[in-house]
Amino acid sequence: MITAEATLQQGIDAFYEKNMSYFSNRVPISEKAKEFLIDHDVAHVIFGCDTSIYGEGVVKVWTTFGTTLGFWEVICEYKEVNAFELFRRYSFQHVAKNIFRFILAILRVIIKAKRMTKPWTCPNYELYLNTPISEIRKEFGIIIL
Repeated sequence: MITAEATLQQGIDAFYEKNMSYFSNRVPISEKAKEFLIDHDVAHVIFGCDTSIYGEGVVKVWTTFGTTLGFWEVICEYKEVNAFELFRRYSFQHVAKNIFRFILAILRVIIKAKRMTKPWTCPNYELYLNTPISEIRKEFGIIIL
């Protein structure tokens, strides 16, 4: 479990360790797409999202409305990295359990993202690697679900 007291680097390391199976079979993609995937993974940590269908959906909404990336850039990047292929890994039971929870969370996430003091700066996460996640959330006004 990633705690808010951990630094961003520690959170990223824990996220990759816990989710190693998702990263072991990524297909070759462009350098820009690789950078986007790293930003996406960092967003999981910053916004407190797991890799369930619920967490993947929520992180996509956070990324769209709470980062410096524009709506169409987010859509295009997710399409390029074939992020939607990930959903084939989930069982029907997992989808049924999480999809309604996600749908009910969408508006709450958008509101929380719009209430942030400033958008999360995806391409510059390196500046925060040694900063505790709690301080990052405070600086950007991120209130996770």
